[in-house]
Amino acid sequence: MIVNKASNSGRALKEIQSHWAQILEKLVEVTLFEVEPQDSIEKVVALKSEHFDVIVACGGDGTARKVAIGLKDSEALFGVLPIGTGNDFAKMLGLTSSFSENLDTLASLKTKKLDLIQFNDSYFINTLGLGFDGRTNLYASKLTFLKGTAKYVVAGLQSLITSKSFTSTIQINDETYSFNTVMTLIANGKWEGGRYFISPESVLNDGFFEIIIINDISKFRLAIEFIRLSFGHSLSDEIQSTFKANKVTIRTSKPVLVHADGEVESQETKFEIGVEAKQLKVICKNL
Repeated sequence: MIVNKASNSGRALKEIQSHWAQILEKLVEVTLFEVEPQDSIEKVVALKSEHFDVIVACGGDGTARKVAIGLKDSEALFGVLPIGTGNDFAKMLGLTSSFSENLDTLASLKTKKLDLIQFNDSYFINTLGLGFDGRTNLYASKLTFLKGTAKYVVAGLQSLITSKSFTSTIQINDETYSFNTVMTLIANGKWEGGRYFISPESVLNDGFFEIIIINDISKFRLAIEFIRLSFGHSLSDEIQSTFKANKVTIRTSKPVLVHADGEVESQETKFEIGVEAKQLKVICKNL
């Protein structure tokens, strides 16, 4: 079990420690590795996967992403214990808010092979967001006094005020499309921010990802759509353009804030994105 001590604003380790007796009862043979914020989870996982049959990411989507990258060339099984902020990837695996039920799922060792999505020189497993989405996650990372979805609601409101539009030029095969947009999203999973149903058509192991471009709409209309998402609705069809692909090149008219599975990356203007199909053997409840 790999626990990111920075996950969920430092609450993840306490969560594991409070359930340790239950963990030993249900999983029996388990070793806990605490990773400091400055350490490379990917390198720790790559090393430990040579000696362990199952590596479990204890944290949120960011921790799960780093464990997945560390397991990319490994035969070890990939497990997730969702104790982070959003836990969107875990939701796609059929995991819930019940710690006990999630331990039962891990103990079952039932697996599916899932896609890993490459972008530039890195990877993600759930979503990659450019623009409004990236800015929202930047603000959320600073709201350490808030938990769960509340963090993303407040961060989204901040982003509404400061976000600006940009041009996304998208090349899929031999076709090129250009959009004025406030947000461009590449989705392997359906949810973001714990409850935002952003990409209803996404499937983790179909060999494709969805590209969702939000039109350059007014801040008032963007606020309405954000409220709709906050109540569990998907985006209105008329404010978005969508594509399904397994390879795409995206260029933006200016450097934009980017997040990969909730973790803010450096600002960039070019993104080469492709699917590494069924790369991860992941323990899941239903998929």
